[in-house]
Amino acid sequence: MHTEIVSQEIHEANPVSTPAAQSAPAAQPIDDLADLLVDESVARDGVWITPDPDRALRIRTRGLPDAYYDAQTRQQRSAAKGFGGDANRLPVSTKRAINARCLIQHSLVDVDQCIIGGRALTFAEFCDLILEPRGSRLLDLAFTAATMAAEAKAEDLQAAQGN
Repeated sequence: MHTEIVSQEIHEANPVSTPAAQSAPAAQPIDDLADLLVDESVARDGVWITPDPDRALRIRTRGLPDAYYDAQTRQQRSAAKGFGGDANRLPVSTKRAINARCLIQHSLVDVDQCIIGGRALTFAEFCDLILEPRGSRLLDLAFTAATMAAEAKAEDLQAAQGN
């Protein structure tokens, strides 16, 4: 009987050590992870992005899908053959040209409000221009749009679309 009283006193002094207290988890709010899911329609159809809020230019992009990175790696490896296979030794201009071609092929879908010299450029003309050194700032905006589409959540995409 003495051991029962001592045991009871220990449990009363430390209620957390009781089996019931150890197995009952504290109530926690539900952490819905839906915001971490990728919007598949962006990868499939693309989304309109305004990469510079001070400009009217809109770029429809699929983000930066795996196909972009696969093509980039493949083309850099091929170009690096003349550099002992080391892609880190490629000139910046070569890497930029590879990245631009991969962006055009796998990420960009269309452009809107791309006005140069008072004339709206077609998508093909825009793509040609971003491959040239004089189009490097437009290329930067195209990468910005692709990155925004790849990283943004649905509510952020609505804001980036200019809606």
